[in-house]
Amino acid sequence: MMSNELFDKTTHEGEISYFNKYEIGKELGLLDTAEIDRVVNILVGDGFIANNEVTDSKIRITEEGKNRLENNQI
Repeated sequence: MMSNELFDKTTHEGEISYFNKYEIGKELGLLDTAEIDRVVNILVGDGFIANNEVTDSKIRITEEGKNRLENNQI
């Protein structure tokens, strides 16, 4: 799941950072950009990830997403 991948990347970076949603999608085996956008929109709507305000292709995990993953609630 995309939020898990963001959580893992954030853990390795040591801070909340933005990552390219298309690169993460490809790492997860999603090749269709429309499908990646659909998944991201769902996760943004659920409050688990957020888009960068300047560059739409950049996403980050939210505090809510991080907390839910830490408690195995996603």
